[in-house]
Amino acid sequence: MSPQVADFDADGRLDLITGCFEGGAYLLRGLVDHEFAKPAALLDRDGDVLRMGHYWDYDKDTWTDTAKSNMAHELGIAATPVDWDGDGDLDLLLGANGGRVALRKNLGDARKAVWDPQNTPLDLAGRMWTVPNGHAMPVIADWDGDGKFDVLSANEKGAVFWWRNVGAPKSPKFDAIATILDPVERRSATMRGPGERAQAHACDYDGDGDLDLLIGDYSRIEAPGTESGREYHGFVWLLRREPVAK
Repeated sequence: MSPQVADFDADGRLDLITGCFEGGAYLLRGLVDHEFAKPAALLDRDGDVLRMGHYWDYDKDTWTDTAKSNMAHELGIAATPVDWDGDGDLDLLLGANGGRVALRKNLGDARKAVWDPQNTPLDLAGRMWTVPNGHAMPVIADWDGDGKFDVLSANEKGAVFWWRNVGAPKSPKFDAIATILDPVERRSATMRGPGERAQAHACDYDGDGDLDLLIGDYSRIEAPGTESGREYHGFVWLLRREPVAK
């Protein structure tokens, strides 16, 4: 799961959108007094739950594939709102457990979303957009401050990547992948930092005018004396961005 905040129905209140381990995308509508409605599955134009492809079928108690999906074997685990095509409404950028990134277009408007029944595949330099080592959790941020949205994602190995938007306002185009944070196995032995299954969020945490990173993880800690010899924890890490000399 990677909850994101956006005003999905243009009512002036922030809503929550999230993917889920079982493959669906869910919306928690914002209510008065900063409360939220119960999670409701997003439905596409055909009335089916919005899924990238693979999902857990609770009725049959098994994993299965969405019959109509053009990415049937991809288990979607993240859904991030973004006005991809600059038409004034929010689309969804989907991330899969295997690493694929795809777009789900909003065929409606800012007040009432109508979701395309199919994923729109995204390519980079002629190849399918894929986050290395899987666990794609794409988020939107203007990382370089040029006024265009970029895409960031952490991954299974604790790395964080950046794809710079070099396109036009209504036609985004992205540079090749750039690494912001190395995976766990490539870091210095003295460097403490995010563990596996990382999830990144960009924000100006310290109010200095640039974007920092908040990163959640799933960390394994050596714990002598316990039955397994280790413990598992979820931590949140802050990576402050170094100011650029002017």
